[in-house]
Amino acid sequence: MKTNNTTNIQFDQINISSLKSIVNMYQNKINDTVNSEARSLQLENNFGLPLSVASFENRVVGYAFVVINKVGETEINSYWEKDFYSIEVEKDLKFHAENTFNTTFKDPEFRNIKLQNATQRLFNWLNYCN
Repeated sequence: MKTNNTTNIQFDQINISSLKSIVNMYQNKINDTVNSEARSLQLENNFGLPLSVASFENRVVGYAFVVINKVGETEINSYWEKDFYSIEVEKDLKFHAENTFNTTFKDPEFRNIKLQNATQRLFNWLNYCN
Protein backbone atom coordinates (compact mmCIF):
# COMPACT_ATOMS: atom_id res chain seq x y z
CA MET A 1 0.00 0.00 0.00
CA LYS A 2 1.80 3.12 -1.22
CA THR A 3 0.91 6.38 0.42
CA ASN A 4 2.11 9.65 -0.99
CA ASN A 5 -0.06 11.73 1.34
CA THR A 6 1.96 11.80 4.53
CA THR A 7 -0.56 14.10 6.20
CA ASN A 8 -2.62 10.98 6.96
CA ILE A 9 0.15 9.57 9.15
CA GLN A 10 -0.40 10.39 12.79
CA PHE A 11 2.23 10.45 15.53
CA ASP A 12 1.60 9.51 19.13
CA GLN A 13 3.36 8.26 22.24
CA ILE A 14 3.75 4.55 22.85
CA ASN A 15 0.96 2.79 24.71
CA ILE A 16 0.27 -0.80 25.69
CA SER A 17 -1.81 -1.52 22.61
CA SER A 18 0.93 -0.32 20.24
CA LEU A 19 3.67 -2.41 21.89
CA LYS A 20 2.61 -5.65 20.20
CA SER A 21 2.89 -4.03 16.77
CA ILE A 22 6.26 -2.54 17.68
CA VAL A 23 7.64 -5.87 18.88
CA ASN A 24 6.35 -7.58 15.71
CA MET A 25 7.95 -4.95 13.47
CA TYR A 26 11.26 -5.30 15.28
CA GLN A 27 11.20 -9.09 15.23
CA ASN A 28 10.52 -9.02 11.49
CA LYS A 29 13.68 -6.92 11.09
CA ILE A 30 15.84 -9.49 12.91
CA ASN A 31 14.19 -12.65 11.57
CA ASP A 32 17.27 -13.41 9.50
CA THR A 33 19.21 -14.21 12.66
CA VAL A 34 19.93 -17.94 12.67
CA ASN A 35 19.02 -19.14 16.15
CA SER A 36 16.58 -17.97 18.79
CA GLU A 37 19.30 -17.36 21.41
CA ALA A 38 21.12 -14.94 19.10
CA ARG A 39 17.78 -13.37 18.13
CA SER A 40 16.92 -12.86 21.81
CA LEU A 41 20.32 -11.27 22.49
CA GLN A 42 19.95 -8.97 19.50
CA LEU A 43 16.47 -8.01 20.66
CA GLU A 44 17.77 -7.10 24.09
CA ASN A 45 20.80 -5.15 22.84
CA ASN A 46 19.19 -3.23 19.99
CA PHE A 47 15.49 -2.88 20.80
CA GLY A 48 15.98 0.32 22.76
CA LEU A 49 13.14 2.18 24.38
CA PRO A 50 10.25 2.90 22.01
CA LEU A 51 9.04 6.49 22.33
CA SER A 52 6.66 7.30 19.47
CA VAL A 53 4.57 5.54 16.87
CA ALA A 54 3.48 6.50 13.39
CA SER A 55 0.00 5.24 12.50
CA PHE A 56 -1.95 5.13 9.28
CA GLU A 57 -5.63 4.24 9.47
CA ASN A 58 -5.22 2.97 13.06
CA ARG A 59 -2.31 0.70 12.08
CA VAL A 60 1.23 1.15 13.37
CA VAL A 61 3.45 1.68 10.33
CA GLY A 62 6.58 2.92 12.07
CA TYR A 63 8.06 3.72 15.42
CA ALA A 64 10.95 5.66 16.91
CA PHE A 65 13.10 4.47 19.76
CA VAL A 66 16.10 5.65 21.72
CA VAL A 67 19.27 3.66 22.32
CA ILE A 68 22.64 4.43 23.81
CA ASN A 69 25.16 4.16 21.00
CA LYS A 70 28.72 2.83 21.16
CA VAL A 71 30.14 6.16 22.31
CA GLY A 72 27.64 6.41 25.18
CA GLU A 73 25.35 9.01 23.64
CA THR A 74 21.60 8.72 23.17
CA GLU A 75 20.47 8.19 19.62
CA ILE A 76 16.94 8.19 18.22
CA ASN A 77 16.30 5.70 15.42
CA SER A 78 13.22 4.42 13.67
CA TYR A 79 11.80 1.35 11.94
CA TRP A 80 9.17 1.58 9.23
CA GLU A 81 7.02 -0.57 7.06
CA LYS A 82 8.71 -0.05 3.71
CA ASP A 83 5.68 1.40 1.93
CA PHE A 84 5.25 4.19 4.47
CA TYR A 85 8.80 5.44 4.81
CA SER A 86 9.79 8.89 3.63
CA ILE A 87 12.45 11.24 4.90
CA GLU A 88 9.81 13.83 5.83
CA VAL A 89 7.69 11.53 7.99
CA GLU A 90 10.81 10.03 9.58
CA LYS A 91 11.92 13.53 10.61
CA ASP A 92 8.47 14.24 12.05
CA LEU A 93 8.42 10.96 13.98
CA LYS A 94 11.93 11.49 15.35
CA PHE A 95 11.02 15.04 16.36
CA HIS A 96 7.99 13.70 18.25
CA ALA A 97 10.17 11.01 19.86
CA GLU A 98 12.83 13.53 20.86
CA ASN A 99 10.21 15.70 22.57
CA THR A 100 8.88 12.64 24.41
CA PHE A 101 12.41 11.66 25.42
CA ASN A 102 13.29 15.13 26.71
CA THR A 103 10.06 15.34 28.68
CA THR A 104 10.47 11.87 30.18
CA PHE A 105 14.19 12.06 30.92
CA LYS A 106 14.67 15.66 32.01
CA ASP A 107 17.80 15.29 34.14
CA PRO A 108 20.80 15.11 31.76
CA GLU A 109 23.13 13.94 34.55
CA PHE A 110 21.23 10.68 35.12
CA ARG A 111 19.58 10.37 31.71
CA ASN A 112 21.61 7.38 30.47
CA ILE A 113 21.22 5.42 33.69
CA LYS A 114 17.45 6.02 33.77
CA LEU A 115 17.21 5.12 30.09
CA GLN A 116 19.12 1.86 30.61
CA ASN A 117 16.90 0.97 33.57
CA ALA A 118 13.69 1.75 31.69
CA THR A 119 14.83 -0.23 28.65
CA GLN A 120 15.79 -3.24 30.76
CA ARG A 121 12.49 -3.15 32.66
CA LEU A 122 10.51 -2.98 29.43
CA PHE A 123 12.52 -5.82 27.91
CA ASN A 124 12.03 -7.99 31.02
CA TRP A 125 8.30 -7.23 31.04
CA LEU A 126 7.97 -8.10 27.35
CA ASN A 127 9.81 -11.39 27.92
CA TYR A 128 7.55 -12.19 30.88
CA CYS A 129 4.43 -11.49 28.79
CA ASN A 130 5.50 -13.67 25.87
